Amino acid sequence: MAIGSCKKGAETPPPRTIWYILYTKQDFSEVRDTIRFRLHIHTTGTTGRLLLDSNIAPMRVNEVPDSLHRLVFTKTVPPGHENEKLVVGFVYDIDNVGESWFLDSMNPGDRVKKIEYSFR
Repeated sequence: MAIGSCKKGAETPPPRTIWYILYTKQDFSEVRDTIRFRLHIHTTGTTGRLLLDSNIAPMRVNEVPDSLHRLVFTKTVPPGHENEKLVVGFVYDIDNVGESWFLDSMNPGDRVKKIEYSFR
């Protein structure tokens, strides 16, 4: 005789995944300034929280790869934020120029988001 057990309760929702894709279609061969990209996720609203701010190794602007050699990163949204609207994307600093960003939203319930940025 076999006896089994089942637990009732809330199921863990599947993780939310973000694909970050970075490349350029422009010729920056003469631009030797250093650029620092960060992968970014934060929640929205008055209680907005930073969930991810992950640095990519610094490079010179002329080293940002073309679309055939794009950089691809996959990040998972931390648990507990499955039903929140998120702001996701790239934040970057160029030495002697300043900070800028390429951001998009990830809606509640979305399981996968692709952030494809052609740097210009």
